[in-house]
Amino acid sequence: MDMEIQKKQETPLLSRTRITATLVYEGPTPSRQDIRKELSQKLKVSEELIVIKHIFTKFGFSKAKVIAHVYEDKNMVAKIENEDLLNKHLSKDEQKKIKEAKQKAAQAAAAQQKKQA
Repeated sequence: MDMEIQKKQETPLLSRTRITATLVYEGPTPSRQDIRKELSQKLKVSEELIVIKHIFTKFGFSKAKVIAHVYEDKNMVAKIENEDLLNKHLSKDEQKKIKEAKQKAAQAAAAQQKKQA
């Protein structure tokens, strides 16, 4: 996997930098975790501060355009980014645990509503 950074755009009000990069790969499209790892090594930044917004691929080509946000601190990531997008950056096991926890919470809330009614 080879990544070349095309553009960096600073957004000081949101404490982040928008990165546009071109990714050349072999086989299937790399996962968000793999792209995040590669980008963190290139930029020398912690993986926790990087959020992959989009991965644009073209059919038949082993090339993708990646748009990512690199934040200055972890608190800004939690404040600004959508929780569902952040969950996409977790491993499959962690995603499954979060999904099960949400289902249990929804079931508990539904049971609580039935008791009150």
